Amino acid sequence: MQLAMNRGALLASLALLAGVVGHVGADAPKPKPKPKAPAPKPAVPTVPERYERYDVQRLHMHENFDLLRAIERLLIVGKLDDAKRFAAAISEAPDTPAHGPWATHVVTVRDRAAALARATTVEQACRLEASLAGACAGCHLETGVAPDFRVFPVPPDKATLEARMLRHRWAADRIWEGIVIGVDEPWRAGLEVLAAPSLDWGPASSDRAVHARTLQRLADQARRQKMSTVDTRAQVYGEILVACASCHTGKPAATPAAPAAR
Repeated sequence: MQLAMNRGALLASLALLAGVVGHVGADAPKPKPKPKAPAPKPAVPTVPERYERYDVQRLHMHENFDLLRAIERLLIVGKLDDAKRFAAAISEAPDTPAHGPWATHVVTVRDRAAALARATTVEQACRLEASLAGACAGCHLETGVAPDFRVFPVPPDKATLEARMLRHRWAADRIWEGIVIGVDEPWRAGLEVLAAPSLDWGPASSDRAVHARTLQRLADQARRQKMSTVDTRAQVYGEILVACASCHTGKPAATPAAPAAR
């Protein structure tokens, strides 16, 4: 009897102790999880060496092409101040990585662009723009690298002012491309269009008629002569721009400089 009571008390004590232990275990603070290490930041990709040396330079050149073509079109309609701002943008462009073999030509391009930015007349700016195009050509010819331009078909020849102006713009672009990339085909294609007989501008003494004859004569002389040097072609191109700008701005005709065949 006494043994049974002692055993019951012992079991009760063990049960009570187990409950206390379980309770204490439930309330005991759990260890905090270790903070996860921050994920490593992705490495910033470096510019491949080839991109840095060549592609950046190519993008820079295409930007200059766009500016140069815009300068041409601004000068033709007499917007000298706008053209000068674009020329200044070329002359003040920041250095690009690794100019390489064309470093000297880059300096020449900037110097001629700076001279264009200081021009005081449209006529002077037209000739300086042509000289700037020649500087671009000198680089392309020496380094053997030339841009690819998209070629559009020549607009149809109709006896209207609008059709003739479209053809003249197409021709001016071809002449410019022929100089910049040093290729004969677009140069001669542009001259062929400009050398076509002009529209009837009324009295032969009118300024427009005189400008038209001047433009036609310059183009015809240039296509008949073998102009193999960039400087000679650039000189002709400059006089063609002067003739175009004089007609568009209504200025009296001026006697163009006669380029010598080389």
